[in-house]
Amino acid sequence: MKQPPSPDNRNASAVVDASVIINLNATGCAEEIIRAYGVRLSASEIVGRELLQDPVNGRNDAALSRLLLDNGLLDFVPLQGEAERYFEGFVSGTARETLEDGEAATLAIAIASSRQAILDEKKAIRISTERFHGIEVISTSDILASSRVQHALGLDQVGEALFRALRDARMRVQERHYKWVVELLGERVQQCKSLPAFVRERTLGAYPEAVSLLIIGEISSDE
Repeated sequence: MKQPPSPDNRNASAVVDASVIINLNATGCAEEIIRAYGVRLSASEIVGRELLQDPVNGRNDAALSRLLLDNGLLDFVPLQGEAERYFEGFVSGTARETLEDGEAATLAIAIASSRQAILDEKKAIRISTERFHGIEVISTSDILASSRVQHALGLDQVGEALFRALRDARMRVQERHYKWVVELLGERVQQCKSLPAFVRERTLGAYPEAVSLLIIGEISSDE
């Protein structure tokens, strides 16, 4: 897998997993974020069916996802041709080496179309890293941490968006972003149960040196 690209050197479009849209919907400003990031988002029809199901857990992802569709910020694409072959490879094998259908379809379409993949599951990122060194894979938190989004929305709104995604959608964050999250949210990290306990409990002064740093507007090398 390539290192996460600079936020200002992105593809014109990217393929996203359901978790990314769910996380962005939870921010309360998904449209603003996507427009600021400047990338058209595509998802597999498998992911589309998942997003457009009846709302669960009190979320309104179906209606919010339809709004993104209607406004031209998201589209659903079929799994066909070369992508089908990649998909079969991702769903066949042992449990440790296979993915759920949505994640498999996301990576398969991204690889077949030479587009960036955006997803948050560590297992999917690991498998794509091991099997396909040429694909660019980033996460929702990379979008929120990008310089364009921070400049367009301002740090206060980005912080609120990040907090909502963590609290309400239980967004997963890559290790390289832990320190940035703590710096931006402060004591609010204690309410973000999807973060590891040591991130929620430690102060900045006691923060482990081993954690990769994210300088605002620049993404460090992937772990």
